[in-house]
Amino acid sequence: MQIPQLSADEVAFIKSLDKASAESRLRALWEAGWSLQALGSSLDPAKPKTTIHFWVRRAAIVEQHRPVPSPPPRSFTVSTPVRTAPRLRTISPGVPPNVKDQLRELSDQAKRYRARTPDNHPVALANQQLTTMVKTLYTLGVPTQSLAEAAGVSYRAMARRIAK
Repeated sequence: MQIPQLSADEVAFIKSLDKASAESRLRALWEAGWSLQALGSSLDPAKPKTTIHFWVRRAAIVEQHRPVPSPPPRSFTVSTPVRTAPRLRTISPGVPPNVKDQLRELSDQAKRYRARTPDNHPVALANQQLTTMVKTLYTLGVPTQSLAEAAGVSYRAMARRIAK
């Protein structure tokens, strides 16, 4: 697949700019839909995508007085790609304080559970109740690591319990 290239006069324009302005221009081109690979390979000498990415991320957003060329479509059926806003990370809830003690207590009892333990034995009931609580908290968005710390077990043990 052929990587699209910037026009020769656009490359000359970028070369004529100071470093900060050139990085801002590259950012404007990237936001218009140009790939990092296309921008890097168009420059003389060519720059790797990682360098272009570093420049683009640190560049100031500046109003461009010269129109920004749009990249050619990738195919005849696909339009020019459009950049969307970055996703925001959500803060995951922790284990509620009133549940931590209960998780620890159930975990201590469930450690004595074995496959041959009768279903109505307190240890088997604690094991089942611990699994139910952990799966419920996990579906509410509580991370596995937080659950493992609250129960006093390893991350791997908690991950296996959640996967049951």
